Amino acid sequence: MRCEKCASSNQRTFVAELTASFKGIENLSREPVYITQDISVCLDCGRTELTFPPAELERLKQGVSEPDSHGRSGLDGSHIS
Repeated sequence: MRCEKCASSNQRTFVAELTASFKGIENLSREPVYITQDISVCLDCGRTELTFPPAELERLKQGVSEPDSHGRSGLDGSHIS
């Protein structure tokens, strides 16, 4: 399979341990979402592709739709770290 960014065929699969957390001091009390998942990395340009497993994706959806202790949702500041 070729890279969608640079068209290189120099791609490899790695196992990654990732933490998805919600940005901002107001979201410090939110529990991060931890996953271990295979990722595909282009070794020429660095483009990386991954798919969150359904259970972890659902936890992210719940986290961005639930208001924090100040009544704000996590949608504005969620990020992958």
